Amino acid sequence: MIHILLFLLEIGTLFFLSKKLIDSLARIFFKLTHNHQAVINILAILFLPGTIIHELTHLLTAGIMLVPVGEMTVAPEILEDGIKLGGVQIGKTDPFRKTLIGVAPVLAGTAAILGILYFAQIDQYVFWQIVLSLYLIFAIGNTMFSSKKDLEGITGFGVAILLVILIILSTLYLLNPALIQNFWSYLHTINFESVINFFKKSSIYLLVPLSLDLIIILIITSFLERKY
Repeated sequence: MIHILLFLLEIGTLFFLSKKLIDSLARIFFKLTHNHQAVINILAILFLPGTIIHELTHLLTAGIMLVPVGEMTVAPEILEDGIKLGGVQIGKTDPFRKTLIGVAPVLAGTAAILGILYFAQIDQYVFWQIVLSLYLIFAIGNTMFSSKKDLEGITGFGVAILLVILIILSTLYLLNPALIQNFWSYLHTINFESVINFFKKSSIYLLVPLSLDLIIILIITSFLERKY
């Protein structure tokens, strides 16, 4: 259980670090160029692989869910509350499909990062492969999180699902407490060792994108605070 919680904590930490890193990069690029359009172009190129994966995941998931889609863009946009890296127009749909479409890039991005690190571990990568892997981890890890627009309605839907589950469990317990006890006993008989090992390794792998972001943020912050 602790490895699952650690994994989720690392995902949450990476989310906040990614926002901080993108904003920090935008600041330092503007300080160097004094041109908003140049900043947008640099960010577009820097995060292009991750942005493409993010938006294509939205697009493919919506297609699988038979939800109409519109134009897709991979060009960043400077907003009042931060930087938006690309976007895809998704038609109106029910909360369930909207939730799946919204969280799909996080799942795909996490899977891509874990896959890259897994193959890097079992293969003997040469220098350029290591550099390419680190870059892809950097680009994907900082673009896989859904925007506020992607998450609209998801929170309410999640709360509703939890309430329904709670009501069902409470009702079953009141009708026949033995049902809940038997179910809990059954769970203890299942071998979750493979699942635990997966989250254990994943929590170790996620230290790589976390370390990359933290190091880059510290370097940028130090540079921006320098006085000339």
